[in-house]
Amino acid sequence: MNEKDLLTIKTGELLAKTDELREISESLHLLTKEIKKKTEEIRIQKKGLKEIEIDLIEANDQLTETNEKFALTNKELAQVNKDLVEANQQIKQLLLKQRELLDITGHELRTPIQALYGNFELIERDIPSLLQNPSKGNDNINREFESLVQDKPRLEQFTNRLVSAYRNSQRLEKLVTGILDISKIDNNRLRLNKESFNLNEKIQNVIKDVLTKTNLGLLSANSLPPINIVFKPHDDPIIVFADKIRIFEVLSNLLNNAIKFSNGESITVSTTKGQNKGSIANDVNFENPKDGKSNIEKIRDNELVIVSIRDKGKGIDEEILPRLFNKFVTKSNQGTGLGLYIAKSIVEAHGGDIWAHNNKDEKGANFSFSLPLHT
Repeated sequence: MNEKDLLTIKTGELLAKTDELREISESLHLLTKEIKKKTEEIRIQKKGLKEIEIDLIEANDQLTETNEKFALTNKELAQVNKDLVEANQQIKQLLLKQRELLDITGHELRTPIQALYGNFELIERDIPSLLQNPSKGNDNINREFESLVQDKPRLEQFTNRLVSAYRNSQRLEKLVTGILDISKIDNNRLRLNKESFNLNEKIQNVIKDVLTKTNLGLLSANSLPPINIVFKPHDDPIIVFADKIRIFEVLSNLLNNAIKFSNGESITVSTTKGQNKGSIANDVNFENPKDGKSNIEKIRDNELVIVSIRDKGKGIDEEILPRLFNKFVTKSNQGTGLGLYIAKSIVEAHGGDIWAHNNKDEKGANFSFSLPLHT
């Protein structure tokens, strides 16, 4: 085989290989296009999956938020339900207290009313014309009075009945006033007309007023000798910003209580000024406060005046001591059991406190209350 034939063969083989390579190249091109197509499809699918993932995340966030809102709403509903239960209990307690107030009030009102009715019924027997037809029976009234004056025993009985009627009318007026005050207190309608004044001067005025009424009553009844009330002011002046009339009511109530149980013994009223950080502790007796807590803690960061009324009577009955400042708590047949509750409410409305205890070193009791000083 010559070179020409060999070249022809090689050329043919080369052309064959070229065609084969071309076919392979075309196949690769087609495969590349297919890969690109699949890759684009995968990219699109991946993008869709990403969007779905984002949508799922957003949906999950919304679900979480909804669950949180639901939990919060459920918690709020539980609180509302709890508040409703508490409100229902408070309403029940209020109804019970109102029923108790009505029952006790009815009983307390009945006593002076029956006494008044009985006294006037007996007075009518002595002076029948006085109550039956006074406008047309002046002559009869005069004759009946003249007959009564001449009969000393009947006149004494008549006088006692008038005094009894007067005292029961006072008791009735005090009870009605107390019930009205309680209504204001329980409904948060107690109004204070505050002004600055010297508490020592107010205490002196109250003592004079109480002594005048008490001693006149004792003299007219020919009973115990006049009561002696000693006032020991710590400092003068002591300026407070308070309701004069209401503070007069508190002082008058505590003094009259002390007089009622003092058996004619002297009564001591004192005022003590306290500085910040509990410096008053050395000057004031804080033993046995009504709630068992240290009153030093209550006044530590405030400047206060402490008013104490100390008597030498029989002291406070241990049975009622824990309930002393509650409504209608009394061991006396002369009181309504409203005074100390009203006094407590008035003092606390002024930002003060009130407490009581039996004396340790002698017989009797000590009532004290605090008021913020006005500087």
